[in-house]
Amino acid sequence: MVVGRARGISCRGLSVVGWSARHLDRFEQVLSCAMTGETRTLDAQDRAATARNGSGRHLHVLDYLRFVAAAVVLAFHYTFNGINNGKIASLDTYWPITPVTQYGYLGVDLFFLISGFVILNSARNKTARQFAVGRAVRLYPAFWAAVLVTAAVTVAFGHVNGLTVTPKQVAINLTMVPSLLGAPLVDGVYWTLLFELEFYALVFLLLLAGQGRRLGAFLPWWAFGMLAVSLIVPQYAGLPGLGGYFALFAGGALIAEIRHHGPSVLRVAGLVASAATALPHAARHAHELEVATRVDFSETTAAVLVGVCYLAILSMCLPRVAAVRLPAAVLLGALTYPLYLVHAHIGYMMLSLFATEQNRLWVYPMVIAGVLGLAYGLHVLVERRPKAFWFRIFDGTVGRAVGAVTPTRGGRHRPVRPTPTR
Repeated sequence: MVVGRARGISCRGLSVVGWSARHLDRFEQVLSCAMTGETRTLDAQDRAATARNGSGRHLHVLDYLRFVAAAVVLAFHYTFNGINNGKIASLDTYWPITPVTQYGYLGVDLFFLISGFVILNSARNKTARQFAVGRAVRLYPAFWAAVLVTAAVTVAFGHVNGLTVTPKQVAINLTMVPSLLGAPLVDGVYWTLLFELEFYALVFLLLLAGQGRRLGAFLPWWAFGMLAVSLIVPQYAGLPGLGGYFALFAGGALIAEIRHHGPSVLRVAGLVASAATALPHAARHAHELEVATRVDFSETTAAVLVGVCYLAILSMCLPRVAAVRLPAAVLLGALTYPLYLVHAHIGYMMLSLFATEQNRLWVYPMVIAGVLGLAYGLHVLVERRPKAFWFRIFDGTVGRAVGAVTPTRGGRHRPVRPTPTR
């Protein structure tokens, strides 16, 4: 659960360590010019809004929330889900904190809210080509590395808990949409990425249609539509863009719009409609988990926790919250996506190998430190250092394909040459 990052999908840690939001905004403007051959700038209204509300400021609290979302998902998997489904084969009893951590799956809901919040800012004043290349750079390199590493660990140690992979399965997973191609997931957590891609596809199509400036106006009506579908024809709410988790994307994006342009009756009503769709969905999901796991889940607790997630993201509109500076915020935000990708099955196998009822108090911290170290390695070696390389690759493939249907005024697109990251 894309699951992106401090400035951009994914929303789980796009910022580069040492960069400020101002630098990233300028960087993305340079990319826009490089891709389109145009000298684009923010229009006067957006400049005024940014100056008025500080919406270009890097949000340290958001980075911490992103990391908290990953941490509670990890806690859910390690203290409840892995034990319940037998993937942590060496343990039979839950932890004393499991009645709390069993709700950690709602970290995915927080991820989706953050994704909506961040992606709207990423799409604002961007071309379809720029958006597509940026999202591909953000999502795929770390994902490819995570799939290959997880597959290798599964081949070596999957026998301890019955996990297996095949070369064909791995190859299909590299597309990020294996469920559409009939292949099982290499790691179960990848299911959230299809929702991210479907949300990105919706934003991309609006940009491709030249409606980028109207994204904010579209959002409330999208939220109203999803609420109507969930109430009138709920059997269709599971379709892409029509309800369920997509209400969270819309909610996060509406909060970003409120932060950027201020509240209006339509925006606030859209946000309420989003929450009115998402909270009952969370309650229904809690009931489904109770049936599937044979463990008690409170539908009310699940709905309340998702409401708290809405309030946490809404707090980004408060100047005092936006101004908070926190240590290591950018790094924590950057680690979130790779940590989410590698923690589950690799952690299950390591815990199955080493954890027992007697030693788990010290084995668990070691395994968590190990997956954090792996996430840091992926961030530095796969995402950060070769970032310019990935921009060239994806601009030459994804960007060129998009450019073929969206030619520039000058008739050609210049290649992306991003500023080297530190």
